[in-house]
Amino acid sequence: MAGYLITKWKRRLALFTGTLVLAGSIAGCGKQGTSGNAGDGVTGSPDRGAWVEKEVPLKGIPEGVTLKQLYTADDKVHLLTAAEGDGGFSLQEWELREDTFTEVTADWLADFVIPGESWADISLMRDGNGVQYLFYDLVDSEVGSYRGHLWRGSGAEAREITPEKWTVVNEEYGGYENINGIAALNNGSLVASSWISADRIYGEDGSVLDSVPVTSYYDGKMVTDGENVYLCSAGMNGNMEGVEKWAGGNKNDATMIPFGKSSTFSPLFCALPDGTLISADDDGIFRCEAGTEDWKKLLSGLDTSFSLSSTWCTNLTALQDGRIYALFREEGGISKLLMYEYDPEAVPVVSTVLKLYTVEENTLIQNAAAMYHKENPEILIEVEYAYSREDKYSGDTLDYNTVQQQINTMLMGSEAPDILVLDHLNKDSYLEKGLLADLQEIIAPMEQNGELLSNIMGAYHTEDGKQYIVPMQFGFTLAMGRDISVQDMASMETLGAFLSSKSENYMGERTISELVDLFYPYFCGSMVANKELDREALSGYLESLKQIAGNSGLIEQRDKNERDYNLWDLAYKAKFEMEMNAGFYDSMFPLAIADYIKSDFTAFENTFVPYVEMAVSSKSENQEIAKDFLVFCLSEKVQGKDLYTGFPVNAACLENQAEIDRSDYAAESAIEIGEGAQEIFQIGAYPAETAQKLVALCKSLDRPIKEDMKIREVLIEVLPPYLQGQQSLEETLDMIEGGLKMYLAE
Repeated sequence: MAGYLITKWKRRLALFTGTLVLAGSIAGCGKQGTSGNAGDGVTGSPDRGAWVEKEVPLKGIPEGVTLKQLYTADDKVHLLTAAEGDGGFSLQEWELREDTFTEVTADWLADFVIPGESWADISLMRDGNGVQYLFYDLVDSEVGSYRGHLWRGSGAEAREITPEKWTVVNEEYGGYENINGIAALNNGSLVASSWISADRIYGEDGSVLDSVPVTSYYDGKMVTDGENVYLCSAGMNGNMEGVEKWAGGNKNDATMIPFGKSSTFSPLFCALPDGTLISADDDGIFRCEAGTEDWKKLLSGLDTSFSLSSTWCTNLTALQDGRIYALFREEGGISKLLMYEYDPEAVPVVSTVLKLYTVEENTLIQNAAAMYHKENPEILIEVEYAYSREDKYSGDTLDYNTVQQQINTMLMGSEAPDILVLDHLNKDSYLEKGLLADLQEIIAPMEQNGELLSNIMGAYHTEDGKQYIVPMQFGFTLAMGRDISVQDMASMETLGAFLSSKSENYMGERTISELVDLFYPYFCGSMVANKELDREALSGYLESLKQIAGNSGLIEQRDKNERDYNLWDLAYKAKFEMEMNAGFYDSMFPLAIADYIKSDFTAFENTFVPYVEMAVSSKSENQEIAKDFLVFCLSEKVQGKDLYTGFPVNAACLENQAEIDRSDYAAESAIEIGEGAQEIFQIGAYPAETAQKLVALCKSLDRPIKEDMKIREVLIEVLPPYLQGQQSLEETLDMIEGGLKMYLAE
């Protein structure tokens, strides 16, 4: 199937693995940034005592190595590092002794070389007798699949004990069994799970003691307390529901420890020898005592690095004295080790809490709120949202109208938030009612000195010279195609004129609603002026839309399993497509398609899609702090990271992100090329000149696209006879005007 990734990413084209987990608390959802219990039964004086985050210096660890794994052995913190060398990479084991890491690499491991690159998946384990086991997977280039390898090491001796079933290609899937979780038990056996089976393995020779089919989905690493193993388990919808405990490593003896809610992403977690579980995610750090289902929050996510999307946690471990350790990695391969402990003398310092409301959970906002709190401990930005990431991608229809009504009630009452993210909300109504504070005093200086993109900010200037809304990011639509010039695909007018002269179908058949959804956002904001329909402006767009429809061909509806063309089809069926892109990393796929078909590209209609449009409530008693937070959100500290959520409005960050080396990011996929044939399609870094063209396009965009559900509804209802040549343009304009008259007058 076209679009199916057939190999692992060299490096993942996303920052969210392992950090964006469990929206809302484990016990409930809907709010972020609320403080939890001190936890663990430890208390200080009534006005003192809190869990704190501290960085642990990597003293003793040599420079140039990669930190691969964090774990405990004999209740001591251990790190596993990898060093590149000739023919592969070697591993070194380190133990934290007081404040210094001391090398404790076993003899068998000291001379062990893995014939691959150090980004390979690795797990070093130990049983109750001190015998070590090493798992790693490497790609078999002949098969095009990763294959797991298992070694046993004791003293100076190492021998491979890879189970035979791991070395056999699965005929149904065309690859080796993909091991996604493995742990060693105290009794000398190992437990491994894949997409198809859960196996108990004899640690002496790798023979499979028993194998149980896997019918559930598990995400994240397998952890053990020495006697049992634990995995994050998902329900039928793919959402994480809790930790599944396999007593004695036996999947047939499994019980569930529920989180209290489902989540698309699994948290990082670890187990203490008595079965107590520690879980950590962007909502905070939690502890579940052995034998219970009660997850107690130790520390809010906003007080930890788990809430920062610019870093992601790779390992979590804990000591029996209550201390918790987490290994984080940042872009560029930088690693840091953090420790969490209860400090009975710590004094909570939050004196001011601001409420920020956003319709949808947002990565940039949560990241900014956490960073701002770290720099201003006395101020907490409490983020609330109506829909989580899981809601957004669940496939369910999101009811923005109901949310709009709820926000209206909040704004008119005493519970008005201090800061609003206006995406999916009726911005014009808030402006008309005077519910937003003027931001010109903070935005104008940043725009005038070139700190912010003036072409984006200029779209938000009001006629009286004020500015009430500021977007944090933006995207735009890339237009590309075969046998079509940049000029011909730059706008609806030029595209319509070009397609009207072509007999060959460029976009594939479309329904009326598909055509409206694809094109009306580019003229929705231009067809209304002063609460009246601008017939002249709309006429030009409708004439172009009719030309486009004439080339595509109209169908009444699609079959259940049929879809319209998309970028994948440009390889052999489609000849023109548009794709929204939200940043330099997000552009890698569409630009790879453009390179594959030898197409140039442009920004369609020179428009942009604003993301995270922020405003300050005129009712807020903390307007100055709220405005300071907005300035912080516009700074390089927040705008500097490409989070796959949009291009930055900060001009320096735009230039800096364009220059990032993306050569380590790659993927490949099978793509259909016609007559049932496929070939391998490479997705990789684009040249520096292409990145600079993206920058130039970003700086040329001059107006935001707009969507309006009422306008969309009327267009879909009125346009069919016009697009089919059965109704004149004037009649169509009259009907649109009649359908919108009362709505526009409101």
